[in-house]
Amino acid sequence: MELTFDDILFSLPFPAVLLNPSGEIVYVNQKFESFVNKSFKFLKGKLLKEILKCPGLDKALKKAFSETMEIYGIGCNDVSLFVSPLFRSSEKEGLLVLINKLNSPFEEDITLFLKGISHEIKNPLSGIKGASELLLKLKSYDEELLKAILSEVKRIESLLSNILSSFDFSKLNVKEENFNKVVKEVCDSLLPIFKAKGATLKLLFDPSLPEVPLDSDRFKQAVFNLLKNSLEAVENSKVKEVQVETGYAIRPAGFVYVKISDTGCGMDEETLKKYGSPFFTTKDRGTGIGTFVAKEIVKAHGGELSVESSPNRGTTVTILIPMREKSWPGYSLPTTRKT
Repeated sequence: MELTFDDILFSLPFPAVLLNPSGEIVYVNQKFESFVNKSFKFLKGKLLKEILKCPGLDKALKKAFSETMEIYGIGCNDVSLFVSPLFRSSEKEGLLVLINKLNSPFEEDITLFLKGISHEIKNPLSGIKGASELLLKLKSYDEELLKAILSEVKRIESLLSNILSSFDFSKLNVKEENFNKVVKEVCDSLLPIFKAKGATLKLLFDPSLPEVPLDSDRFKQAVFNLLKNSLEAVENSKVKEVQVETGYAIRPAGFVYVKISDTGCGMDEETLKKYGSPFFTTKDRGTGIGTFVAKEIVKAHGGELSVESSPNRGTTVTILIPMREKSWPGYSLPTTRKT
C-alpha cells in the first residue's frame, strides 16, 4: 500500500496543520479548514498565531523547533494543541500541530453528570449538617461554626449558578493563591464533622510555600472530596486520625504538594487499581464520583494525583501542583519533554 502525506493528514481524526520554521502555514487537512472555517487557499502562508490567537503559542512553536521538543497541552479556548518538530530524511524542516477538543466527561454522560451534581451538593450539605448539630448541642453562639455553615452555603450557590460549567474542568479561573490558606479553609469547613465523629485532624504545613496559580474553588472541591473520603475511612478505626501535610516536592521539582494520610482500613491491590474510576465505590451509599472529580481537577491544573494504600494500614493521597504558570496545560506553556 502506498500512501501520500496528504492521505495520512486527511485520515487523521482531528485538525492538523504543517508549519515552516517561522510558524507560517504550509499545509492543513480538511478538518482544520472546517475548524477555523477558512480555506487552505486563504490560510497558506499565514502565521498560525494570527489564526488561532492562543496565549503563549508563538513562544511554544519557537521552543519546539529550536530545541527539537514535543510540547503537549497548549490551551486555547476549548481546544488543546500538540506541537512536534517535523522531519524529512532526518532533517528538521518545520512543525506539525495537532488540535484536540477538550470535552468534559460530564457533558457526554448524563448519568455521570447527574451523579456529579448529587455528590457535590451532598458534600457541603453534610458540612452544614455537622456544624448545625454541634450548634444545637452547644446551645450557644459559635462564630467559627457559623462561618463554616456560610462557606458551604456559598459553595452550593456557586455550584448551582452555572451547573454545566461546574463540571467543565478544562476552564479554570486561575490566579495566584496562598496554597496553605486554600487547603486550611477546606480543613476548617470539615472540622465540625471531624469533631462530631470523634476524629482528629492534624495539620502539618510548610510556612515557606509560595503562592501558586490555582482555581481556588475547584481546588477546594478536590481537597474536600479527598479529605471527606479519609474521614469516612477512619470512622470504624481504633485510631481515628487524618493528617494533612503541605510542602515542596523533591521529585518532580517545581511542584508543591498536599498529602492526606489516614489511619483507616486501607485498600487492597485490586481496589487500588480502580481508584478514581467513575462510579467505582466501596461505600454502601457512595456514588464513585468524588475521587474521579478530584483527579479531573488536579489534571486540569497540570498536576498529578497519586495514592498509596494497603489493607489495615491506611491510605495516603498526594496531590502535586506546579508552582509556575508555564507548567500548566491550558493556562500558558505546558510541561515539555525532549524528543
